[in-house]
Amino acid sequence: MLGRRDSAVAGQLDRCLSGDAEPEGPEVTGMAMAAAALRPRRPISETARSRAFAAMMREADRRSRPQATAARPEDLTDPGVHARVAQAGENLRLSVADIEAIDDARLKKIAQSIAARLGQSAPDRNA
Repeated sequence: MLGRRDSAVAGQLDRCLSGDAEPEGPEVTGMAMAAAALRPRRPISETARSRAFAAMMREADRRSRPQATAARPEDLTDPGVHARVAQAGENLRLSVADIEAIDDARLKKIAQSIAARLGQSAPDRNA
């Protein structure tokens, strides 16, 4: 019967992995070699094992939650938040959000201030 054969192979594999027996036959030898390849090279501490288990459970919990409960990005269309986007150079955009209205003059001043800050070099501390 197939069930008894599988049970016998599993029992032999278990004995081989525990070191109580040598593999008999190519099927068990292949499985024992695969199990040996998957065995960690150094012992795993119980602390590391519990951290890995906790991380695995957190990930399983996160994946099982529906996507609707996922954190949503901040809604900038809220009437209390004013947002503007300015072109600050080649391939560079500047997004500004504030609770106060942002007019063109203020946006230009902010962009100039940031460009000046980015253009500064670090002071030489070795002098």
